[in-house]
Amino acid sequence: MTKIKKKEAHKKPLTRKEQRKQKTEAKKENKRLYHAGKINGTQRVVAAAEALAAQSLQGKNKKKKKTKKPKINPEDIPKEQLLSGEIGSDDDESIDSDFSDDEVDALMPKKAKVEIFEPLGKKVKIKGGVIPRQDEAEVRKRELRQQKELEGKSKKQRIKQMRLENEEEDREIAKLEKKLKLNKSKDKNRLVRKMFNDGLDYLLDFVLDDEEEKQKWEEKQERKRRLKEDMEKEEAGMWSEDDEEQDEDLADDPPDDNSSQDDEEDEELSGDEEQSEEESEQEEEQPKVKEDIYGRKRDAEGNILPDPIEQEASATGQKYIPPHQRALLAASAGSSEKQAEILARLQKQCKGLLNRLSEANLHKIAAGIEALYMKNSRYNMNDTLTKLLQEALLGSTRSNERMVQEHMVLLAYLHAQIGSEIGAHFLQTFVELFDGHIKNITNLEVEDKQLNNLILILCYMYMFKIFELSLLMELIGRLSDELCEKSVECLLLILQTIGFRLRKDDPLAFKTMMQRVQAQIAAAPLELKENPRLRFMVDILNAVKNNNMQKLPQYDPELAENLRKRLKAMLKNDRYVVTLNITLEDLLRADKVGKWWIVGSAWTGNLNEMGSAKQKQDTNSSKPSNTGFADKLLELAKKQQMNTAERKNIFCIIMSAADYVDAFEKILHLALKDQRAVAYVIIHCALNEKRANPYYAHLALKFCQFNRKYQLAFQFASWDRINDIESLSKPQIRNLASILQQLILSAGLQLSVLKVVDFMQLDKLSFFFMKEVMVRLLLAPDEREIYQTFERVAKNTKLQQFKQSVRLFLQHFLLKAEQLDKLKLKEEEQQLLQQRVDHLDKLLAYVDL
Repeated sequence: MTKIKKKEAHKKPLTRKEQRKQKTEAKKENKRLYHAGKINGTQRVVAAAEALAAQSLQGKNKKKKKTKKPKINPEDIPKEQLLSGEIGSDDDESIDSDFSDDEVDALMPKKAKVEIFEPLGKKVKIKGGVIPRQDEAEVRKRELRQQKELEGKSKKQRIKQMRLENEEEDREIAKLEKKLKLNKSKDKNRLVRKMFNDGLDYLLDFVLDDEEEKQKWEEKQERKRRLKEDMEKEEAGMWSEDDEEQDEDLADDPPDDNSSQDDEEDEELSGDEEQSEEESEQEEEQPKVKEDIYGRKRDAEGNILPDPIEQEASATGQKYIPPHQRALLAASAGSSEKQAEILARLQKQCKGLLNRLSEANLHKIAAGIEALYMKNSRYNMNDTLTKLLQEALLGSTRSNERMVQEHMVLLAYLHAQIGSEIGAHFLQTFVELFDGHIKNITNLEVEDKQLNNLILILCYMYMFKIFELSLLMELIGRLSDELCEKSVECLLLILQTIGFRLRKDDPLAFKTMMQRVQAQIAAAPLELKENPRLRFMVDILNAVKNNNMQKLPQYDPELAENLRKRLKAMLKNDRYVVTLNITLEDLLRADKVGKWWIVGSAWTGNLNEMGSAKQKQDTNSSKPSNTGFADKLLELAKKQQMNTAERKNIFCIIMSAADYVDAFEKILHLALKDQRAVAYVIIHCALNEKRANPYYAHLALKFCQFNRKYQLAFQFASWDRINDIESLSKPQIRNLASILQQLILSAGLQLSVLKVVDFMQLDKLSFFFMKEVMVRLLLAPDEREIYQTFERVAKNTKLQQFKQSVRLFLQHFLLKAEQLDKLKLKEEEQQLLQQRVDHLDKLLAYVDL
């Protein structure tokens, strides 16, 4: 059979649409190849194009070199070759067999399958030769061109972003200028001057060139030199003729280049600056008159000029009046209309500020009044504010307590920010008013609330630390001495307002005051004792004594505390309220003797008599450390080897306190710096008791919960006792185990306080101590506290050895039959002990895993 040749179909030429489509597909394919790899994309595209061209060329060569196959007789082909399908399908005589019998397959030889693997790291060689060098250069140029395009686009984007940011910054600057009201001034040089006044001139160093910066620096140094010379002349109080001649020579010198530059700058100055220059020139033309440190006026040569008022007084034969007395006479008599106008305007300004005073705008109003103090004399300001406060707060009706608090915060701010003489002036004024009311207290009506308002003002002045506690105790003593219905009402007001503050600041002084008031009440007539106000005052006094705030009606200390915090935040430049330690006698005799508490004020008193009440207070305050305790207590402290004053005071307080809270507060008021002394005395007292006393454990726990420093102090004191356990007796060891057990269960101390015990070499006393502590811990009534105590230690990964030692002690020492018999426990307690030990052993072992 002859092989029929198929006629090749004639290829039609591609249309333009098909050509465009083919080009787009080729571009897509090139793009895909370019982006398929992260690097060398252009090489991949060129390599693919070359491979495609080489493949098409190879196909054409194959078609041209195709030769005729020799004809094969089918009868000559063996059966195995026919069955294996090795004969090509192009021959008509060969037929591919579909026969797949198992027997035939078994007879067929096995065909080895050859797999070809390409070696790693080798690139596939492209048929058709290496890429020419000219193509690599073009690819490189194309890459550089694309890189430049990307850089250009990124640069344009950055410029656009910078423009947007500049516009946003300009809008922000305009907004801030509007808030600062800088955009209203047309004079731009005024803004530059304002920058120099605000200390922002250093910013110009970054803008100016090096030459301009050098020139500015030289001008600045020249100005400093001239200013220094002028100051030296002023201090000397005289000027030499040579200096005046030099000034004239400088004025006659022709202007140089710098002066021409200055003239150009002067042309740019505003009208206000030109006026200021004209005024300064006029002042320079006038004769120079300076004032020395004593207030005397001197001319240019340093001679003292006579006072025209003194000359006029001597000419008329009148008595000379000092300047400060002149101002007082002019203000009091109203002879000076100008002074009266100033005082009226000042009173109007202060009243406007005080009328707007509230907690919200407290800082703003205080700053406004402080500015008035800076502009006006302190005498006028003190006098004006005194009148306004008396009008606002000292009326015949009860003043609002919140309004009094806000005004006293303002007064404390002025006292701290301006000077302590401000608070001293108002304190003296209010104390003198109080003394006048006390002298006439029997004639005062109960409905008249002026004295009540005055007491309220003084209480809040003390609350904001303007004066000390001793002065307030003297005022309370004056009220209790004149016991009547009005004084009872005032005492009740004091207790309701700052009773708890007094108890907190000085419990001993409060106790003394309370005993004095109770003695006066006991000696009062029967009519006064039956007064319901007096009974209510006694109830309030007992409530304050027992620290029971619920019995006080409408008691809210939060507002006063908030105002104290607000005052502390308002003070700046490390300012603080200076507490005045002045006695009542000093304030009442200030007009006769003088004001020793004001720096520079005249005083004619005796140094030995000054502050007699203060000396009494010092002697009273020294009593608790020397003679305030009974002789028996002092002897007992001496026997217990309390060899320092701190230990004696702590020991006597612990032994004489009503309860552990009372002892805790009294020890805190000693203001001790060494916390270890407190821990030493408490543990020493606990060990020397005949039986374990829980009073010491509660007191120690109170200190441990108060501050971590005390917790560390008790830990160190316990370690000292455990390390020195050989010097302790068995009752003392039991007491030590008892106090440690209570502290550990209450989380005052941790179980790790026992890690100083050497479990590897336990002697008899150490074993007895550990047995007492563990048995007391494990047989405690609250099981939850026991497990929490051991769980806190179990979670600590640094105490592995201690945990293993505790497990060993519990299992192999504590639960022995001999030890259980020595403990003499009941069967229920033994079972409970066994159960808890097993649970704790699992807990410690599980956490270790």
